[in-house]
Amino acid sequence: MIVSLPEAVASVPDRACVYLGNFGAQLFAVGHEMIRVRRRGLRIVAASGGILLDELIAENVTTDVVTSHCWNPVGPARTEHFQRGAQEGWLTITELSFGALCSALTAAAADVPFTTTSDLSRTDYLARSGGMLAEIRCEFGSATVVKALAPDVAFLHVDSATEDGRGWVVSPLADVLVAAQAARRTVLVAEEIGEGEGPATIPGVLVSSVVHAPGAVRPDGAAGRYARDPTAYAVYSTVAGTAEGRAAWRQTLRSTP
Repeated sequence: MIVSLPEAVASVPDRACVYLGNFGAQLFAVGHEMIRVRRRGLRIVAASGGILLDELIAENVTTDVVTSHCWNPVGPARTEHFQRGAQEGWLTITELSFGALCSALTAAAADVPFTTTSDLSRTDYLARSGGMLAEIRCEFGSATVVKALAPDVAFLHVDSATEDGRGWVVSPLADVLVAAQAARRTVLVAEEIGEGEGPATIPGVLVSSVVHAPGAVRPDGAAGRYARDPTAYAVYSTVAGTAEGRAAWRQTLRSTP
């Protein structure tokens, strides 16, 4: 069940719908491998969009994203390719609140076409959701509902995983289990191989394969292991505008111990 990172990414065809990383854990190792092998036409679902999502847009890996936000929290600074794609209209953006996104995954996990979610009637999310949100009325009352979202594959970051696919997440838990339940295939990207403490966060029955990739979310941080690198985030804002600058930035990350 353990595969290499290149093998895991190679199993993802162009134009697949990919859930990439948990909330609060951008899987840079996976995204950068997608850039390296020139994946194209992916629909990227990112619970917490950030500079990785901006990179994937810049490198033509995706022009179709589902996210609750996309920004560089250091500064804070804008993610210029996400912004430009939105302004020029070539980037398809499905924007959901984080709660609605988790509800969409929950519907897929339950194998139903939609489910109720937070009341968003007094917001403009319905107009920005790409048709995934609707208001319904019946004899029991009214509610906001969200369409089910079932990714073709979910790459999820875990603190530890066993060879048979059980995974442990220290923090945050948020969307990680429901994403594994909703996806057609789940790949755990683990900081270490071995059993964690207590019951597994993700049972092995939901998992297709495991990748051992210490430091997989750097320059983001992993709870209890390493901190976010704010300098790398700040540098990205200065180099994001050119392909050469982004490539040099990625090379710097690879050389960081």
